[in-house]
Amino acid sequence: MRPLSEHVYDRISNEIVNGVVEPGAPLVQEQLAEEYGVSRTPVRDALNRLVHEGLATLVPGSGYFATTLTRSAVEEVYEVRKALEIMAIRQCGAKYTNLQLARLELLIAEGAASADPEELFTATRAFHLGLAAPAPNGFLLKTLESVWDNPVQRLISRSYPLDDAKLERVADAHRKILAAARANDLETLIPLLDLCHEKD
Repeated sequence: MRPLSEHVYDRISNEIVNGVVEPGAPLVQEQLAEEYGVSRTPVRDALNRLVHEGLATLVPGSGYFATTLTRSAVEEVYEVRKALEIMAIRQCGAKYTNLQLARLELLIAEGAASADPEELFTATRAFHLGLAAPAPNGFLLKTLESVWDNPVQRLISRSYPLDDAKLERVADAHRKILAAARANDLETLIPLLDLCHEKD
């Protein structure tokens, strides 16, 4: 049975990521405990975990607040994600099976047809993890997956408006990456991946 604090964490984190709780909004322990029908202890544990994962901040003397994304915070996440993906792709030498390439092509189509930010995030995450998948270093792949699954990454993805222009930019970047992957062209793929992180 999952600890009560995990259920509280799930609820608060989902509300932050989905925009129910606005950036900078106070997260008051007493109010949350009353709203969720729990004591303050699981709420405090959940809030501390949110601080650790970057979805909330603790201001001494003032309390907890939902994270307001800054440009530097976004760049830090992208920097780590990009470095791990490039490392993985260099390890596998940009060599993919026909099945892996077909899967990547399908994910591009799914992303282009996304109806909301969550669908686009899911397809984009799967595409980039698929690019890295042939790498032999299992720890590297697990670390990369944990970056993609970090709530802040999801918050970043939801912070950008979804429109036809964005869908086409992402799809076009992914098509170019796929073309380089088909050609086993590592030296073309890496710069394209670098640019792609500015679009995802």
